[in-house]
Amino acid sequence: MTVVRRLVTKARLRAIAPWAALSVLFVATSVVVGLFAFVNDSERVTIGAHAAVVSPTFDGHATVDLGAVLPRFRLASSDPLGIGVYIDVQETDASSLTDLINRDALIAAQPEGEIARIQQTVQEMAVDDALAGAGTGFLAVVLVATLWAMIGVRRRRELWHLVHRHERRVEHRAIVVLVAMLITIASIFGPGRMRRVEAPPTQWVSLAQLLPQLDLDDQLKGVEVASGFSTTGGVGVIRTAVETYQRSTRFYGQLKDRIDGVKGQIHQPGKDETVAIQVNDRHDNIGMDPVAAEVAKAGGAKLLIDAGDDTSSGQEWEMFSVNSLRQHFKDFKVVAVAGNHDAGGHVEAAYRKSGFTVLDSKPVEVDGIRFLGDSDPTKTGLGSADQPGDETVDHQSKRLADVACDQPADKRISTFVVHDPSSFADTAARGCATLLLSGHLHRQVGPETKVVDGRPVTTYTNGTTGGAAYAFALGYTLRRPGEVTLITYLKGEPVGLQTVTAELNGDVTVGAYTPLSS
Repeated sequence: MTVVRRLVTKARLRAIAPWAALSVLFVATSVVVGLFAFVNDSERVTIGAHAAVVSPTFDGHATVDLGAVLPRFRLASSDPLGIGVYIDVQETDASSLTDLINRDALIAAQPEGEIARIQQTVQEMAVDDALAGAGTGFLAVVLVATLWAMIGVRRRRELWHLVHRHERRVEHRAIVVLVAMLITIASIFGPGRMRRVEAPPTQWVSLAQLLPQLDLDDQLKGVEVASGFSTTGGVGVIRTAVETYQRSTRFYGQLKDRIDGVKGQIHQPGKDETVAIQVNDRHDNIGMDPVAAEVAKAGGAKLLIDAGDDTSSGQEWEMFSVNSLRQHFKDFKVVAVAGNHDAGGHVEAAYRKSGFTVLDSKPVEVDGIRFLGDSDPTKTGLGSADQPGDETVDHQSKRLADVACDQPADKRISTFVVHDPSSFADTAARGCATLLLSGHLHRQVGPETKVVDGRPVTTYTNGTTGGAAYAFALGYTLRRPGEVTLITYLKGEPVGLQTVTAELNGDVTVGAYTPLSS
């Protein structure tokens, strides 16, 4: 006779029930607390030219509040869960409203870096709040389990009989549950219904309706503006911002499109060859970033070499420039040094946070290429005179040369990267690196190759990638030709250079491929 055992028995249910109850308690507490914390969370960040407070929402929109003078804008979010974000824009160091509008419009023309920064902030808040919810859930489980154990079996049995011995215990329990539910619902929805509405809900009007005379692109057509005095009274300001935005997107968009037409002139890497792209002296001109990224794609580049001066004064509000570079080259390994206009620590900190390899006077190998370099020691603000740092450029040049020349013959420095060409003078003279790269001059110098102790040494200074005439390049056009350089490596050694230049008239010119002596 076969004995069939029941899988589910009262004994097993009694054994499992406490653990199941604790699991439900943990999940419920974690979700409720985590969700409540996320909805009420906020983070102060620097976005574009402003300090701002970012708060997550569930209205399916990214809303930007520019204060009392300018209207609010919003754009539908693409998040499937309906998660949006509310950005309360606060103080800025812009000297005038016109300057502020121009900055914001130009940054909005290349928003990828700032969008990624906001997404990262919201994701960090979600993770932090989820951990806080889980911690609260765990605490609730520990407290309940501890209280359960402290009461003991006998006392729990006595309490059970005390509660259940009443003749109408079912009716009483139902009433208690019903009253508790009513109190909970009233506490959630009651206060909002009892308060009188002081102001009507916000009415939104599309940018196309507000500015019917302008031919808006697809991205702007999805933008809505909060109607009211700040909107109707500030139409002129809004129009100026939109026109600046359109000028920028049109000019740099045409430059990017023209890369495809010159792709046949760009040297393609052969077998075992690696290509890097050098940028420097961007000076906040993020408009050139998609152009540089398109050149890198056309040339098969996988490595970015940044020779500094990504900003104009190294201020925290300028970190949008580094954010943009990180976003447009997110699949690249990046080797970087800060320039004299990047001084202050914010830029190097942003490099490291972005995962860039920051050269700091120690040899390092990236993609099989042996690098050495350091950030510029000089500090220069926007329009201010140079200020000495911890050392002079001459001292840095001698110090780095000692490091380069101390390397064994089989670990020779392949690529030496600094911002100011004066910082590689001693290393070049002593022949302790194969290729020495810099920026700073805002014009191309070289490549110049000399043989030192039987070894070729090439020095090269790339022009300004941002098209900067002085220290500021953010604008809807270029002040000087914007230049990038493609560097070809074979088994870690540089074998060729080629420049690609964005001209002032919107044309793109490709320089001849220059082989380097080996």
